[in-house]
Amino acid sequence: MMHDALSLLRLYTEWGVDTAVTDTATDHRLSRAGAHHLPRLPTPGKPRQSAPAVQAPPMVAPHTLRQNPTPAAGSEGGITSLGESIALAQQAAAQASTPDALRTAMEQFDACSLRGTAMHTLLPSGPTNAPLMLIGEAPDADEDRSGHVFAGLCGTLLDTLLAPLPLERSQLTLATALPWRPPGGRPPSDAEQRICLPFLHRAITLFAPRRLVLCGRLPATMLLGKDTPAARREWGTLALPGLGDVPVLAMRHPLQLRASPTARREIWQTLMLVMKTLRDTP
Repeated sequence: MMHDALSLLRLYTEWGVDTAVTDTATDHRLSRAGAHHLPRLPTPGKPRQSAPAVQAPPMVAPHTLRQNPTPAAGSEGGITSLGESIALAQQAAAQASTPDALRTAMEQFDACSLRGTAMHTLLPSGPTNAPLMLIGEAPDADEDRSGHVFAGLCGTLLDTLLAPLPLERSQLTLATALPWRPPGGRPPSDAEQRICLPFLHRAITLFAPRRLVLCGRLPATMLLGKDTPAARREWGTLALPGLGDVPVLAMRHPLQLRASPTARREIWQTLMLVMKTLRDTP
C-alpha cells in the first residue's frame, strides 16, 4: 500500500501536479478575477435551508483576465497568426528602454499562450554590466511557484557551481530562456520559443553583460540556432543589435550535476574555463 502511494506521488511529480485540489473543480483562471467564497455550513440541529440558485459566471478567455493586456492584432482584436504574435513581442520588447520597462512589458504581454498557464512571469534579475549573465532553461516548478530565477534545488546547485568562482551570486545577472513555464514542464514548442525570443534578446541588450553563459540546451538553441554547435570548451560570440559581439559559452545546466560522472566532469571543466577567463580578463 505504501509503495503504491509513493508511486502515485512520483507520477504526480512527473506530470507537474503541484497544487492540491478539493472535491469541487475550480477554474483558477476565473479565480484571478475575483475571490471564491466557500458556502457556509448549516448549524447543527437546525433544519437545512436550500440556498438560492447562483448563476455560474460566464466563461472568459484566459487572455481577457489579465490586467492591462497587450493589444492583439487582427480586425477583432485577436491573435490570428504566429507572425503577428512574434511581431507583437518584437514591438513590446523594442519599446522597453530600461530593465524595469522590460519587466512591465513582459508582465503585460498576452500574445503567448504560456502566460495564461504559468503562475509567475520569470524576470531577469541582477545588476547591469555584470561580468556574467547566466541564462537557464525554461522555468521549472520551483521557479514558477516562487517567481524567482534559479530557485529551489536548481539554485542550490548553482551556488555549488559558483563556489570556486571569484564572484558572488549577487554580482551576476540571472535569467531563464523563457519567461513562463510550459504546462507540466513539457518542452516548449518552436512557436513558443520564437515568440519569447525578442524578450530574451532585449534583456541581454538592456542588462549588457560582459559575457554570456548559456546553461542548457534551450538557451543555446534559441540564441545560437539549431544548426550552430554549442561551444562548451571555448568562447564564441553572439551579435546583438545595439550591443555588438558578446562572448558566449554554453554549458550543462546545474541540475545535470546529478546526471552522471561525465556530466559533472564537463561542468567542472567549463567552470575552470570561466574562472580562468575572469581572472585573466576582468
